[in-house]
Amino acid sequence: MIQSVDKAIGILSLFSFAHPRWGISDMAKAMGMPKGTLHNLVSTLAAAGFLQQDPETRRYNLGPKLFTLGSIMAGTLEINQKAAGPAHRVAAQTGLICRVAIWDRDAALITLNVAPQYTETLAPQIGPRVAAYCSAIGRMLLVGLDPREADSYVSALKPAAFTSRTIISKTDLKRELKETRLRGYALNNQEIAAGRASVAVAIFQKGGTPAAAMSLTGSPDQIFGKNEAGILSGLRATAAEISRYMGYVEAIA
Repeated sequence: MIQSVDKAIGILSLFSFAHPRWGISDMAKAMGMPKGTLHNLVSTLAAAGFLQQDPETRRYNLGPKLFTLGSIMAGTLEINQKAAGPAHRVAAQTGLICRVAIWDRDAALITLNVAPQYTETLAPQIGPRVAAYCSAIGRMLLVGLDPREADSYVSALKPAAFTSRTIISKTDLKRELKETRLRGYALNNQEIAAGRASVAVAIFQKGGTPAAAMSLTGSPDQIFGKNEAGILSGLRATAAEISRYMGYVEAIA
């Protein structure tokens, strides 16, 4: 039973933005399984709604059951419930895209994605999982991890360049993370996509540990322009408000 569950998880994990549809032969090859065994598992997943098959191509994509479960998670996740109102407000006030993310094994998982209504030039969705080493929101999560976990992440990292500005040197990344930790906020200047920049801060929970990170994203001129200090101040105030909702009490010096 446990092996079957592991194999089912492996099948579902094959699907990604880069490879959203799979045929039985390709899945069997990727999983290293006999086609007959894999077909039985895929049929079971499809019957439960976790996969669905295109009747013309016979290829499979993720099914509606996963969308339902994802929607339930997004709607019931405590950080989303506490952050939704403030995130919409700061997005409207700044004209920037506001995102909230939590740490998910080795990446930033975007749980809340809010764009101002009039934003047309930037795609509002970049996730749901975002590379941590080259995103502001991911770096903010990284510096909040246990140092051993953060070091393990960097050691195992095989960075790829999304743009000519992406930091791919581990030495440079460690330096950037150190600076992020010291200043209390993270920056990204066109490292994931040309024409896009971000600033991120931590959201804390009861006990003082980081619960999530929050970012504002826009053009480099918006993030690093004349209102840079105001944007950072507004983001920090918003994150502090959400932190209080999460039970965090800031120490009085």
